[in-house]
Amino acid sequence: MAPMLSPWTRPKPSRQAAPKSLRQRVLVVEDELIIGELAAESLIDAGYEVFTAASAEEAEILLREMSVDILFTDIDLGGRDGFELAQTALSLQPLLSVVFTSGRSRICHGRCASVGVPFLAKPYRLAELVEAVERALKPRSTQ
Repeated sequence: MAPMLSPWTRPKPSRQAAPKSLRQRVLVVEDELIIGELAAESLIDAGYEVFTAASAEEAEILLREMSVDILFTDIDLGGRDGFELAQTALSLQPLLSVVFTSGRSRICHGRCASVGVPFLAKPYRLAELVEAVERALKPRSTQ
């Protein structure tokens, strides 16, 4: 059975005048809709083109249809987790950067640190989210 796309999956219009070709695309995957919406709004305000998904399955559909520069995903998504999503995402888009987030910070931070993937513990400040995304994209922009 194919997952239903949530009504808030559509891309958010940018409030900044950056040309579309220069804006980097972020996919925010968060099963808590309010948190996902706040994260998306913060990234839009920072000039990113943002897409949202409420599950790993929904995110996978989007990743098959379009390319993104960064995947910002919660680890605990209710069904498949963020680690499984990241594996699928990287197989579909090998140049993708990933940033994980979770409220189970001690367990998840250790697992992310062991493989060198950025991790943002919940609750996080929206400015910290933007900084984490910018840091994850930095190696790419210097190449």
